[in-house]
Amino acid sequence: MSELYSTSDADDRLATVADRHRELLRGPVSEYRERVAQRARYFGQAGPILIEQAERHIATLMIDPERDRNLDVDAYRAMRDGLPMRYDTQSRVFVAQRGKFEVAIRPDGPERRLGIIARLAAAGVDLDQILTVAAVVATHPGDPGAPIGEHARTGSGEHLAPGCTRAVTPR
Repeated sequence: MSELYSTSDADDRLATVADRHRELLRGPVSEYRERVAQRARYFGQAGPILIEQAERHIATLMIDPERDRNLDVDAYRAMRDGLPMRYDTQSRVFVAQRGKFEVAIRPDGPERRLGIIARLAAAGVDLDQILTVAAVVATHPGDPGAPIGEHARTGSGEHLAPGCTRAVTPR
C-alpha cells in the first residue's frame, strides 16, 4: 500500500513527478510538433486546425496537476519504471512490488496509462505510437497481461523489449 503523506507533500511529489514526466516526453513531443508543422504548411488553411489538434493530443499525454491531483504517485512510478507485476483477480488490480511494499494499480486508472506513456517515451518510442498506445490503454484497460504497445519501436527502429510492453508475473 502507498504511504501516507500530507497534502503539501503530496502536491510537491505530484509536481516533481509531473516535471519528470514532461521531461521524458520533451524529445518525442518536439519531433512530433516539427512533423505536424511540416504537414500543416502543406495543408494551407487547414494547417492551424491540425496544429491545434496535435496540441490537444499532447496535452492528454501530460500529467496535469489539477486534472490528476488524485494521482497515486507510487502506482504511476511502478508503471513508469516497469516493475514486475502480477494481476490480483480477486481485487482486480495489478500489484507491483517496490521494496517491502506492494503497490496496487487499477487497470483503468490514470497511473497505469500515464506510467506506460512515460515508459515508452523513456524507451525512445515515436510520439505517434505513444498516442496510439495511450488510446488503446484508455479504451481497453482491463486485459491483464495483454501486450501493451507490442508493435512499438524505438526511434532507431528497434522493437521494445518484452519487459517494456507487457505486465509480467514474477517467477
